[in-house]
Amino acid sequence: MTDLRKVVRRRAVSAAYRGRRLVIALHPGDLIGLREERTRREYFLPVGYAYQVAVRLEVERRKRAKAEAKKARKAVKA
Repeated sequence: MTDLRKVVRRRAVSAAYRGRRLVIALHPGDLIGLREERTRREYFLPVGYAYQVAVRLEVERRKRAKAEAKKARKAVKA
């Protein structure tokens, strides 16, 4: 794997905010930068925090799916 030594920017394919596509930048120092296309104001997020949020969302999704399956099994029994 290559270390991140310079900024890499890419336009999101389908993610938009207020009708503008988003630009995602990976910065050295483990930061993710987000901004609207054709704007200059960039918002930063530490990579570790983004990972924590992604893990938390996945755990919540799995718990919700498990609860819905349990509810469906309960409804079939009744």
